[in-house]
Amino acid sequence: MGCGVNLLDARSKLGAALAPVEDTDPVVLVDLVDALEPPALMLGWGEPWLQPQSACLRTGRLVVTAVAGRLVPGAGIEALEELVEYTLDTLKADDGPWALDSVSGPRVFTLSNINYLAARITLRVPITGGP
Repeated sequence: MGCGVNLLDARSKLGAALAPVEDTDPVVLVDLVDALEPPALMLGWGEPWLQPQSACLRTGRLVVTAVAGRLVPGAGIEALEELVEYTLDTLKADDGPWALDSVSGPRVFTLSNINYLAARITLRVPITGGP
């Protein structure tokens, strides 16, 4: 991947790094969706999206929204912890430029009027190209 990832390729390359290998691995959603079946990893951009680093390199913030399940009383937090750990371990094993920036605490994530238990994993990624 060199010293950076092209802006137009960043989400798809992250999606490939997180792609399911086993039947029990979470589905990876590279594009915006209006419905999902947990567990799922939804990829998008964070804030700030891009910050200048040099004349041809920027720091981008990619976000993996780890969706463990519908928000119901019970063991949802443990499932979310396992999903976050799976994501971090998978990225560590990949040779891509996926530097961890932060992981949010558990939060309600609403999609199509359904509440899910989720966490946001923010990655710092060197980006080439773009605005």
